[in-house]
Amino acid sequence: MAVTEHIASQTAQTVAVLRAVHQLFDGAPRILEDPVVLDLLPPPVSEDLRAHPERFQAPAVRGLRSHVVVRSRFAEDRLAEAAARGMGQYVVLGAGYDTFGFRQPGWAGALRIFEVDQPATQAFKRERLAAAGIDVPANVQLVSIDFECEALHERLAAAGVRLDQPVFFSWLGVTVYLTTDAIDAVFRMVAALPPSSEIVFTFAQPLSDRPEDAARVAMADRAAAVGEPWITFFEPQVLADDLRALGFSRVELLTPAETSARYFRGRADLSVPRQISIAAAVR
Repeated sequence: MAVTEHIASQTAQTVAVLRAVHQLFDGAPRILEDPVVLDLLPPPVSEDLRAHPERFQAPAVRGLRSHVVVRSRFAEDRLAEAAARGMGQYVVLGAGYDTFGFRQPGWAGALRIFEVDQPATQAFKRERLAAAGIDVPANVQLVSIDFECEALHERLAAAGVRLDQPVFFSWLGVTVYLTTDAIDAVFRMVAALPPSSEIVFTFAQPLSDRPEDAARVAMADRAAAVGEPWITFFEPQVLADDLRALGFSRVELLTPAETSARYFRGRADLSVPRQISIAAAVR
C-alpha cells in the first residue's frame, strides 16, 4: 500500500459513493442512515451519480453496496452495545470517508472517537468537511499515520488513546490490502488490550474461477488497476481459530443467514451478501 501513502485512496471514495447511492436510491428504511456522506463527495462526483442512477442497479453493484452498508451498520450496532456496557473509546482504523463521528447519535456523546488513516486520504477528507461547513465534533480526533514508519500502538498512544482501558475498533475494507504480518500485528495489539476490547473487521475469502465469484474477481482487478491490489485472503473458520489462539474470548462470523434476518427482512432492493466477510472479535 506504499503507493497510496501520498495519494488519497480511490477505493475509499468508491465506498463513499456506494453509501451515498444507498441514501439516494434505495428504499426505506435504509440499512445505514448516512446523510453526511453526500457532503463528502466532490460536487462533480455527486452530480454524476445523481444524473445516472441506472449505473448502480446492476446485480454486482447492488451486491457490493449491500456489503458496504451492512459492514458499517454491523460495526455501529456492536459499538452501541459496547457503549451501553461502558465502552469509552472508539478507534476507526483506515477510516477513509467514514462519517459516524459527524452524525453520531446521542448515546455516542460520551465516546472519544479517533479516526486513523494515511495522511493523503485524511487531508482530502478535511478539505471536504471544510467545504461542506462541517465542524469536527469535540469528541472526534483525526489521527494521521504513516504506516511505513510509525507503529500503530505508539501512534494511538501519542494521539491520546488510553491503551490501559478497553478500546473498540472498526477496521472495514482494509485487511485485503495488507500483508498477513501487518494484519497479525493489529490483531495482536488488540488481543493485548484490557478485557472487553473489541474489533469489528472485514476480510476477503480466497478468489476462485467459479461463475458466482466473477464479480469479486472484477473488483479485485479494478482495485489493482488503481494501485490498491488485493493481497491477503482468509478462510473464515481458520481465521476464527487463529483469533481465539491469540487470546480473543469470542469471535462472531456474520453469516448470510444472520445478515438476512438482521438487515434484509422485507427488502427487495438489495441482495444479501453471499459470503462470510464480516467478523467481530472480543478480548
